[in-house]
This record gives sequence, structure tokens and C-alpha cells, in this order.
Amino acid sequence: MKKIINVIALLLVVLLLAACTAAPETAEPTPTPEATAEPTPTPEPTPEPEPTPEPELEEDYEDENDDEEEYEPTNSDIHGAITRIAYGDNVVYLFGSIHGGRVDWYPLAEVVEDALSRADVVATEVGELSEAAMVEAMAEYIILPDGQTWVDFLPEEAYEHLVEVAAVWEMNYEEVNTLNPMFLILALELEFAQLLSEDFAIGGFAGDISVDGYVKGRALEMGLPIIGLEPIEQQMQILYAPPMDVLIAQVMGFLSPEELIAQMEIVGSLDDMANWYETNDFEAIFESFRMEIGSQIESIVADYMRETLMNWRSTYYANRIAELLQETEEPTTFFVVVGLSHVIRSGAGEGFTDIVEQLELLGFETEALWR
Repeated sequence: MKKIINVIALLLVVLLLAACTAAPETAEPTPTPEATAEPTPTPEPTPEPEPTPEPELEEDYEDENDDEEEYEPTNSDIHGAITRIAYGDNVVYLFGSIHGGRVDWYPLAEVVEDALSRADVVATEVGELSEAAMVEAMAEYIILPDGQTWVDFLPEEAYEHLVEVAAVWEMNYEEVNTLNPMFLILALELEFAQLLSEDFAIGGFAGDISVDGYVKGRALEMGLPIIGLEPIEQQMQILYAPPMDVLIAQVMGFLSPEELIAQMEIVGSLDDMANWYETNDFEAIFESFRMEIGSQIESIVADYMRETLMNWRSTYYANRIAELLQETEEPTTFFVVVGLSHVIRSGAGEGFTDIVEQLELLGFETEALWR
């Protein structure tokens, strides 16, 4: 159970900034000159070593600090396929993120930073949730309902495969057999991929290393509201509570660590995805989409991934963005952050769509600022 708790902690942890307490000023030594003022010899040494050298050192130190403050980090080349959509006096800057990051990615490309500086509102997939809100949203999807175990919940073949592969992962059956298999599989795959990564960290909360976290942190610094495009419950439902036939097919496709490594060699690892994102190599990302769909043994899983997890959600986001543009009365600029695949996926070929394509079908004109 400790391993599962660690997985959940990985998904939910928030990196908090430590509060630094300032050291008290050294005003207490000043009574010593008063005490030594009665003997005539002692007051004379005290004025000599008084702050005369110290101000010079402090000034020099401040000058050095000033020099350091003048240093500005170089912008990365990451543009996230940023696209501008306008309707009347309202503007949306649509930016494709990756739900993780590297320390040297910030600031982002100048075109992105410029768009973010113009924003009145930042919108992300589910907004800025507290750790407690995330835990509450996930709670009903972690444990099987009504006290069920795997043997009650799954047909025999799927049950036996899940037990067999769970043993390969060195999980204690009695500790995990009440967990939702979909949550368990996705969480284990995520944790395993993270462990294999050299310098890419998964995240998404304001202030963490992820691209989402960076944008949210900037929004909080600027005092901007952060809104969500979809309810967290909807996202949880799609990810962890698909139709039963899809869940069973997913269980039958549950891989051992060795098999998962082999699959990563085909579709790409987290580090591969980070490299493609960092260098704006969208063709490599398109190929990964195609390979991931093609690697699904059960076509029902591939269909669900393409039609619901990808296409349906992109269409949903496009409709929400259209509402923001058309129904916001005061002139407002929105900086909208979603997973990169929702911005560029139509480029992967027939059968894929994305937000930009759907907005164009709704009659909006889009301007690719990254081209």
C-alpha cells in the first residue's frame, strides 16, 4: 500500500514556497556603548570601529546585488503553437502546454511571454485547484464502489490477467484489490515513466516546475483570475471511469515494466516528449500520436482514446473558448493553456481534430503566432 500512497502523493503534491524569517537586526549591541559610556577610555574605542567601514561594505554589497538583478535569463524557444483568436474586442491566446517541465525552460519564448503579459484572465483545463479539492475530486475514482474487489468487479479473464501482472509489479494483492483498476494502471504507468526520466518533472500546480505551474504562478504574480475550461469531475470521469468494455480492454492491455519500456521505445518516453516539446518538433509528436493509437492491441481502447480522450475534449474546449469570446461583455484578453495535443493534433492526419480546427469550423479566424 505504501507504493500506492506514493503514487497518489506524486500526483497530488504541491510544492510550497518556504517562508523565510528575517534575522533580527543587531540593535541590542547598542546598549553596550551606553554601558561603557561611564568610563572615559571605553567610549573612545567605540566611535572608532563604528559603522564607518560597514556602510562602504553594505554599499558595495548592494551594488553587487544591483548588478545581479540586472541579469535577465534568456527566453527559451518554447512557443507551444501559440495561436491568436479574436472576436470583437475579446482576444484569446491559445497556448499548448505539457503537464510537466524542466528548470531551464523559463521564461518561455518571447511571443508567449508577450501574450501572457497582455492577459486579463488565465484559463487552464480545470483551473487552479487546491490539493484538498484535487483529493476530493479523485476520491471516488480511486476505490471500487460498494466494497467490491477485483474478483467482483471484473470478468474472469480480465481479473486473472490483472492479478498476474500486478504480481510482476510486486504489488500485494490484499492491499490493492479494492483499487479501481483504471486508476491503478494509469498511476503506475505515470510513476514508472517519471522514474525513468532524467530531468523532466510532472506537475501542474502554481509555482511548480511544470509549464502549467509556471503560467499559473505568473498569473498569481500579476493578480489575474484563473478559471477552468471543464469541471475536474468531467476529466476524472473520462480518465478513470470509461465504459466497462473500454476498462476491461485496458486491463487486458496492462503491461509489465519490461513491456512498458518496450512500448516507450516505440511511442516515446517522457524525456523524448520533453525534447520534442522543447524543440517544437511537432512532427515527432504527431508520429507518437499515431504510434500510440496503433500500439493498442484492442481497437476499442484506440477508438476511445482518439474519439473521447482526444477529439471530444478538444471540441468541448473549442466550444468553451467560443463562449468566452462571444459572451464576455467587457473587452477581455484570455490566455488559455491546454495540453499541446489539443492545439496541434489535427496535423497528425485523418481522424484527429484539435481546438484550432474546431474554432475555424465555428467560423472564427485564427492566427498562428508561432509560424
